[in-house]
Amino acid sequence: MEITNIDFSALLNMIDTFYSNAWNRLIIVLAIVGVLWPLIIKAYSDYTVKIKEEKLEKRLSEKIQNLNKENLELIIKKNDANIEGIDKLVSEKLENIDIKLNASKGVVWHIQGNLCYEKKEYNNALKYFFFAFEYYFNGKDEMNLQLILTCIKNCYKMVEDLSVLEKVKNEHLNLIKQLYKINENGRYTNAIDDIKKEFNSAEERLKKGKE
Repeated sequence: MEITNIDFSALLNMIDTFYSNAWNRLIIVLAIVGVLWPLIIKAYSDYTVKIKEEKLEKRLSEKIQNLNKENLELIIKKNDANIEGIDKLVSEKLENIDIKLNASKGVVWHIQGNLCYEKKEYNNALKYFFFAFEYYFNGKDEMNLQLILTCIKNCYKMVEDLSVLEKVKNEHLNLIKQLYKINENGRYTNAIDDIKKEFNSAEERLKKGKE
């Protein structure tokens, strides 16, 4: 088949039109891609940054929580230590007050016992002296404790009624038991022996007097 000038010219026009259209489409595509690509890159970049920020925030939050937990535990430990220290201090203060109060009460009963002793009311004197002994003992007042033991021994020497000794026998035995509790290094051994001796002597004397 022969191609005429007209046909050849038309073919060239068709080819030119095809390439022109194709080129225009390519330009349009490139234009679109040129506009969209930065947007796609930015969106992807924002997405990755957001993920990294979320991960970082999560890690920071966990560290802060752990730090707060550690701080809280440390604060609690310090508070516990402070509370224990305060409790200990309060207990010591209360104990000291209680000790001093007992010692003071011991003095009151001691004086009362001395008044009865002077009146030769040995039954009442012994009762008050034993009260004084208990308070001196609980008040850790060992100086007055020694004095009250002497007062009790003097009463034993002066008692003229066996019933008086019988009434205070339990207190006498309890006194000896208490003295053994604080007989460290044997420091109350002589006092214990002396008061036992005086009680037994008084008891024997009064029993003989009844015969």
